[in-house]
Amino acid sequence: MSYYRPTKAVEVTQSIKKSQFIGNSAIVNHSAQAIEFVQQIKRTHSGANHSCHCFVAALPEQSSHWGYSDDGEPKGTAGLPMFQVLKHSGLGNICVVVTRYFGGIKLGTGGIARAYSSTVSLTLEQSSTELVQLRKEICLSVPFNLTGVIEHIIRQSTGTQILERTWLDNGQQLQLSIEEPSLNQFHLAISPYHRELTLLDSDKAT
Repeated sequence: MSYYRPTKAVEVTQSIKKSQFIGNSAIVNHSAQAIEFVQQIKRTHSGANHSCHCFVAALPEQSSHWGYSDDGEPKGTAGLPMFQVLKHSGLGNICVVVTRYFGGIKLGTGGIARAYSSTVSLTLEQSSTELVQLRKEICLSVPFNLTGVIEHIIRQSTGTQILERTWLDNGQQLQLSIEEPSLNQFHLAISPYHRELTLLDSDKAT
C-alpha cells in the first residue's frame, strides 16, 4: 500500500470573533512522538486558554496511533472535529495542535467546532506532502548455479533494488528492497527455484 505524509512543519493563524487560533503541524512516526509535540506547543503557548490536538501518527489505518483531545473545551467541540478533518485527508505521520487565545466573545459549541476544524483545514492546505511507498526488505541466499537467473528476475522486477551483496562459499546473499505492489510478482517469479533459495523478510516503510 501507499499513502501521503507531510514533508515539513506548518504554522497558520486565523482570528475568529477576536479569538486567535494558531495551528501547528509536525511530522511524527508514533503516538509518543505526537504527544511530545503537543507538550512542546503547550510550553510555547503556556499563556493560551487551550491547545487541542489530533494526530494520525503512523499509517493512516493504524488506529492504535490515532488520538485527539479537547483540552478543556466543551466535550466533543474540538478534538473530534479536528480529527475528522485530519482523518478525511488520508494523511499519515502527522500531528496538528490548534492553540486558542480567547478574545472575550463566546462562539457557542457549533462555532467552537467550526473554528478548530477550519484551523486544521487551513494547516493542511499549507502543507506539502510526499508519497510513502511501503517496501519489503528481503534477504535472499542464492547458490552459484542460480545467480544469473535470480539477478535477471531482479532486473525485471519493478521497484526492486539490491541493497547489499555478500559472497558466500556456495553462492551469494542478497539484501533486497521491494515495493509492496511488486512483491507478489517477485515471489511468483522465484517460486520455481524455491527449493534452492533461502528467504527471510521484514517490513520497511520508506
